[in-house]
Amino acid sequence: MSHGITTTDTMFSVRQAPWHGLGAVLDTYPTSIDEALDKSGLGWKVTHGNVLVVKRPEWIDDYGTTHPAELIPARGFKANLREDTGELLGIVSTEYEVVDNRDAFRFLDALIGSDLHFETAGSLWGGRRVWVLARLPEYIELGGDQSATYVYVANSHDGSLAVTASATPIRIVCANTLGAALRRSDHAVEAQRTFRFRHTGNLQTKFTEARRVLGMTINYQRQFKELADRLAREPITAQRLESSVLRHLWTIDEDTGKRARQNRERTIEAVLAIFTGRGPAGDTTGNSPGSKWVAWNAVCEQLDYGRRYTTRTNQVQRSFEDVALKHRALQLVIAA
Repeated sequence: MSHGITTTDTMFSVRQAPWHGLGAVLDTYPTSIDEALDKSGLGWKVTHGNVLVVKRPEWIDDYGTTHPAELIPARGFKANLREDTGELLGIVSTEYEVVDNRDAFRFLDALIGSDLHFETAGSLWGGRRVWVLARLPEYIELGGDQSATYVYVANSHDGSLAVTASATPIRIVCANTLGAALRRSDHAVEAQRTFRFRHTGNLQTKFTEARRVLGMTINYQRQFKELADRLAREPITAQRLESSVLRHLWTIDEDTGKRARQNRERTIEAVLAIFTGRGPAGDTTGNSPGSKWVAWNAVCEQLDYGRRYTTRTNQVQRSFEDVALKHRALQLVIAA
């Protein structure tokens, strides 16, 4: 099946429509886990079923009688089923421990340990992957612009993704960077903002450890603020942004086909328009126009909001997983 949002997927976002235009848009934040589960449509549970294998195929005896195939449960495996639809989410080992959607919400609640502002939550691929994103109540200034810190839990019910909890700062006028900024940092810093664990063993112990690790979020927030403030003080011209950053992100050479060449030129022009305050969303340059901070955010804004997609599924997948280009952009901007 195709990846992304299907007819059985649901989600909500608060105040602002999501990039794909789907899901419920709420005027106010859910005030409880129960309300958040209800609004996101994630109140369903995961049940289990046997994985059957053919011990003997259908056969016809000497008298012409057809005998049905003989099926037996497969050892060491079980089927994860979505309770409300009966849909098969995945075949996993018998050691696999389900983290229900409610558990993910509870984990996020315990992790933040303060007033919880659920920003968005939902499912992808028929429920095979789910996420919940919440905003910390405190705001900080990054590059002279007010910004918030978000914490999310992403989980899968098909065995394809470990439970992942992470903190990431997001500039209000731009899209989610999914933590790309500190990918350039050392492993110790990365460990302070992200925690992953498999669906096996004592999950309660792993939840406790994740809370301890991600309790260091403020350190990550402070480091990102230092980087953002430094970039906001460093000027960069549109010409240098194009030559030192954009032409390296979207390279055009003699082997580039006509269509690809046109698409890359349009993308570069779009980023430059955002950088100079002429983007589709208006002037989003904030309080540090003409700076490296605005340059990087212009790239992120184009990647998250400006690209055209042939299907809504690619939109969702890009927004969650395509951080490599943003990371590369940050490296180039810093070096420019």
